[in-house]
Amino acid sequence: MARIEDALCEMLERALLNSGLSSDIAKVVSRAGCEALVRPGGRLARRKGSQVVSSVKRKAKRKVSAYQKAVGKHLKALKRKHPRTPITKLMKKAHRLAKRSRK
Repeated sequence: MARIEDALCEMLERALLNSGLSSDIAKVVSRAGCEALVRPGGRLARRKGSQVVSSVKRKAKRKVSAYQKAVGKHLKALKRKHPRTPITKLMKKAHRLAKRSRK
């Protein structure tokens, strides 16, 4: 796989050089272009000696509500007390306890 990727990058770089770009710009653009083609999903990866920056965006963290925290706490306690009980029953119980504790 690495050989194919390197060959593709070299071909792209030669084409860019022939079109009149400077050598350092052609190298950076060809690396970015061929990695986007070779990698699944078009994500760019950081490589040694390359100036390619990762294009993966970070997900925004969600705000955990007080209710969700209470349900989690009750569910954890119930799971410790009743490990064999199905999770659906424990969730219902945790929901009721969280509602009651928030009043």
